[in-house]
Formats: sequence, C-alpha cells, structure tokens
Amino acid sequence: MNFELFNSLKGAPDPARALSLFPTLIPFYQALGNTPLQPVPSPAGGAQILAKYEFVNPFGSVKDRAAFGMFCEAINLHDFSRGPLKLLDASGGNMGKALAKLGQLCGIPIHLIIPDSSPPPLVGFLREAGAELSTVESRYFLLGLISRAQAIGLRDPGWTLLSQHLNLVNVAVHQYQTGQEIRRQLANEQADGWVAAVGTGGTLSGVYKALIQDNPSLVVRGTTPSELPFGTYDPPNDRDKFGGAGGAGGMGFGFRQPFIAHAGLDTVPFDHINWQESLSTMYEFYRLTGIRIGASAVANWRSAYRLAQEMTPAQRVITLFADAGSDDERDRGERYFHELGALHPASST
Repeated sequence: MNFELFNSLKGAPDPARALSLFPTLIPFYQALGNTPLQPVPSPAGGAQILAKYEFVNPFGSVKDRAAFGMFCEAINLHDFSRGPLKLLDASGGNMGKALAKLGQLCGIPIHLIIPDSSPPPLVGFLREAGAELSTVESRYFLLGLISRAQAIGLRDPGWTLLSQHLNLVNVAVHQYQTGQEIRRQLANEQADGWVAAVGTGGTLSGVYKALIQDNPSLVVRGTTPSELPFGTYDPPNDRDKFGGAGGAGGMGFGFRQPFIAHAGLDTVPFDHINWQESLSTMYEFYRLTGIRIGASAVANWRSAYRLAQEMTPAQRVITLFADAGSDDERDRGERYFHELGALHPASST
C-alpha cells in the first residue's frame, strides 16, 4: 500500500475549467462554503467556543469542500482528448456522498470503495446517484478501503484515484478556503484554540495552517474515538464509533494519517470520545440549542469544551461541526444522556 502524499498546492484548485466544462456545477459552487461561525454553549468562566456550521454546505457536510477541490484538480489535470474522466476513491460516508452527487451533476462515472457494513440508506443514496460500489469487510476499516482503492486503480488505469487520505488538495482546500473564512469571520481577532476530529486529517491540519498565521501560540487539540484512537497499534475493528464527515480515528497497526505529520502536528494531544458519549452529546446539544449536529461534531464540541475550561473568558476556541447527523442517533442518545449526565450544566435542568 502506497502512503506517499501528492498534489502539493499553494492554493485551492482553480474551479474555472470545471465550471466551464460542466456548467451544471455552478449552482453547487455558488452555494459552497462561507458557512456561519457561531457561538455555541461554552463553560462558565472559560473561553468562548465558536463553531463553523459546515452542515449548511449544499450536500450537507464539510466533505463537500474537499470533494469539489479534488474534483476540480482531477478535471484540471485530465486530458479529455484521450478519453473520459472516471473517478475512484475510498469512502464510507459523506465524502462518498459528495463525490457521487458531483459525478451525477456532470455525468462523470464515480467508483466508491465502502465498508460492507454501510447502512442501507447510504448504499441506496450512492446507487441512486449513479455511483459504482465495491465493498471491503468493515473489520479492515480505513486500511482495507485505501488498499482496495489503490489495487483497483493499479489494475485499471482508466480510473483516476482521488485518494482523499493522501491528496494534499484536501489540506489546501481547508488552509486556503475554510481557514481563511474563519480568519475573516473573526474580524481581526485571533483564535486561541483549534479543535477538530481526524478522518483524513485534512481539516485539522489545513485550518491549523491558516489560523497559526495570526497566533503562533495557537493551542491545537485533536478528537478521536476511544474505540480506535488515532495512532493506535491495535488492529482495525468494526466497533461502533463516532465517524461521519469529520472523524474516523485511527487506522490501526500504528498507521497515522499522513496529513498530520505533514503539518507538524504529530505531538498534538487527542481527546478520546466513545460512541455512547457522542450519542449522548448529540441529544444534549439538540436539547440545548435546537440545532442538529452529528457525532463527530459533538465530539468536537466536547473536546472544545474541555479546552475552553482551561482558558480565560477573553479567549476563543474554534471548532467545526462537520454534518447534521441523524435523528435516529440523536434519539438513541437520549438514553445515554440520562445515564452519563450532561456536559453543559444548563442541559441537566
């Protein structure tokens, strides 16, 4: 399995060629990004927490950004005189949904490698969007998905492998777009803390590279599932864990998402959040605010809350809410909420 990074860029990919060749992308592009940065419940006496609401992107998640960036870069690099563009990647969630919908908009074939445990609604969504699907046993988790995608790409060079875990477009999009949006929204104030879960590591490392420009002392905190923590030497597993658009945790066998090392974040501390805690907090956050956020989003909120407790009221902790999650998970979280208790005092009343 190849773990070499590629597509190092000094800016996000230029969308001009994609929009010219495929004008059906224009409404999506016009609705992408510039998502709200909103204050969310924060600890008394601690820093203010501000969350980037990525669930308002056109297809519902932060992965819309990286999917479009990789899509545009693939179009920019492809010689259409030699044949059609066909895109391949490994994704068991929101990246796959975004790629499938982009492919549907443009008539570009999309082949996705997904876990065999993928929920039927997701599989149905991907098939309805026209994606070709291949499955890998879920116990092999990310390593199995990446390995299968690379094998298919080597066997049939007609497919362009996007490789979201290795394609530095993923980082560039968040450095030059998501991160710059946050800087503008802070209106000349600085971020004191930055918290994000790790799926590919693109969001954590890309936004970090943007925010550190204003504050070299920026405190960075990662969030990872207790069931398969970042950097674990345990083998991959198919246990329930928070995932969604913003988090997947470790790969297993000591493998680490390469974007983290590339950004110099190897020693960043990680908060471990288990599945029950994430479901409980999904319910709690909705109870507090009436806003629907997913499991990785609430894992980020929990980690940001803990970091904010270590800071002063004059400081700001920034995090990101990757998607809206599902009502089924929120409903299941109510039972765990009454067992585990509230994170924020107001939600216990």
